[in-house]
Amino acid sequence: MKNPSKFQLIFSSVIALTLTSGTGAVYLAQQPYLTPQQERLFDTAVTLWTTATTTTIGLLGTHDDEDD
Repeated sequence: MKNPSKFQLIFSSVIALTLTSGTGAVYLAQQPYLTPQQERLFDTAVTLWTTATTTTIGLLGTHDDEDD
C-alpha cells in the first residue's frame, strides 16, 4: 500500500479544520442567544474557517504533482 504524500496529509488536515470550524460557526450562528464564551468560540471558529479556506486555496494553487 502506498503511503500518502506530505501534500495529501497537509491538505486533508486543512480540509478537516475547515469543515470542523465551518460547521461549528454555522451551528453557533443559528442559536438565538450566545453566552460571552460562545461568542468568543464563534469568533474563533469564523477566524479559523477563513484562514483554513484561504490556506486550502493556496495549497491548491501551489501543488505540483512532481513533488509526490
